[in-house]
Amino acid sequence: MKKIMTVLAASAFVCSALSAQSIKLVNTFGGDSDNTGGSDLFVFENQKDDDGNYKDDYSNTTRVSDRLQLDVSDKKFDARLRTEIAATKLNGKESTIRFRGYGRFKPVDQFNLIAGNDFFTKVPVNAGYLVANDDYPKYARILQNGFGAISNWNLLDDGNLRLSFAGGLKGTDDSINDRDKRGLDFGFNAESKDLVTIGGSFQNVMGDELSASIFVGLKAIENLTLNAGYIYNCTDTDFISSSAKNALSLSAGYNFQDLGLFLCADVVSGIGNEYLDNGETEKYVKDDNDLTPFQTTLRVAYKLNDSVELGAKAELSMMIGDSDSTKTEIYPNVTYGLPNNFGTLSTGIRVSTDNDGIAKFAIPVTWKCTLADIKK
Repeated sequence: MKKIMTVLAASAFVCSALSAQSIKLVNTFGGDSDNTGGSDLFVFENQKDDDGNYKDDYSNTTRVSDRLQLDVSDKKFDARLRTEIAATKLNGKESTIRFRGYGRFKPVDQFNLIAGNDFFTKVPVNAGYLVANDDYPKYARILQNGFGAISNWNLLDDGNLRLSFAGGLKGTDDSINDRDKRGLDFGFNAESKDLVTIGGSFQNVMGDELSASIFVGLKAIENLTLNAGYIYNCTDTDFISSSAKNALSLSAGYNFQDLGLFLCADVVSGIGNEYLDNGETEKYVKDDNDLTPFQTTLRVAYKLNDSVELGAKAELSMMIGDSDSTKTEIYPNVTYGLPNNFGTLSTGIRVSTDNDGIAKFAIPVTWKCTLADIKK
């Protein structure tokens, strides 16, 4: 199915490009797992001896990537085509290339059709956004891959109360006839413009891997983001140390505009020690202690001047009840705006530790440049 969706997305992209009112082409070169979703440019991993102790002997992996993204839109269509290339060795033996894209047809404002892969940022649960991670977890995505439909409604004439529903089918090439692999997903968003937003996502509702979530976000205070939610079958371990049958999330951020300062934090924690394995409830236990998965992320950004932004990100991941499970990651960074519209250059140093010491450190470097931004 993924191949079919890629073809459909490419077809919609071509149709959109022919009559596009807006065209934008952006290239990102280098490597930073925070803003490209791939690997950092330079990674140094601490090796262990036969007893499992770190030797302070670091192996090095250099992985160069390039992401070229083209977005086009007009009144009836919008589409995206992204090409991602990554290589560890220049001889091509350890290189990858991936195409992502989507196409959305908007015959009327109240109804959209969408198809492609990795288009979740276009159809998420708005209040499921994690500010410090700058991302939507999988359980906060309504449509992800495949195809679907979106219905949008203004419940008041002034547009201050909006309601939207979305549903679709996702899967891989071999999943059409397997109910545990294909995914029937749906969700909703309800929003009062200057007060609150509420939404939910229900994924894989036809199989044994059902995941469901509900979120609420406050919109009444300017410059403040405050989102909270409950997740059933929380499996996105980018944001929690291990899967949890029941979990809570909280995300908050405040932009001190006059100071050029932005502070934010995310917390995702299991409720109890249960998790699901093929639909069966299991428990995390070690030495007769119940373990609870937990992860928190803190981020700060400070705009020093028009060209320089300083930042820092800290992440703590652990199983509560097991002191040996604690892992941390610290990432101070800087983003520099290049002159003459040559884009931005970002770098820093990422240090990861566990109970035995420094596990690895990395040096992300990316250059992001807008090559074209055309509006007719």
